[in-house]
This record gives sequence, structure tokens and C-alpha cells, in this order.
Amino acid sequence: MKETRYITTTVQAGNRLEIDLPNSPVGQTIEVILIIPDSSPVTPQSIDRKSFLKLPIAERQRILALQAEAALPYYQQNQEEWQEWLNFDLADTL
Repeated sequence: MKETRYITTTVQAGNRLEIDLPNSPVGQTIEVILIIPDSSPVTPQSIDRKSFLKLPIAERQRILALQAEAALPYYQQNQEEWQEWLNFDLADTL
């Protein structure tokens, strides 16, 4: 029966990979399968809520920062409108 090991490594200088296999005899033949993850960045428009919650916190923070930057011009342009709602006093309507 084949033994399977899941190892994550990083591409090093010269586009080389280094894989450590402790307890493997020198000269043993092995099969290597490379799975290269999609490197396209996740954008706020390309993700749903459930997928967002599965992301690492650093990635979630990056996406939220992008969304905040995108929303800033809208809120600066409509500042008077949203500030009016912010200062709304229900007692004034009675």
C-alpha cells in the first residue's frame, strides 16, 4: 500500500523546491504531485459571506480595508445626507 504525506513548501530562489522526508531511505523512488493554488487575489466582489468567514483573518482585514476605501468617496460626497440621519432626533417629530 502506498504511503501518503501532505507537505507544504515554498518556491525558493532559482524556482526550486525543497522537500524533507524523514525516515525515507536514500535512493528510494517517490512520486511527487504538485497542486498549485490559484494565485488570483480574492476581491470583495468575488466572494460570498460563507467563503469570507473561512478566510484567514489577515485576508478578511485586507478585503474590509478595500471596501472601506471604495466607500469613502461616497460618504464624503453625501456627507450632509448621512450626517442628517446620524443626528436624527425622534423627539423632534412628536
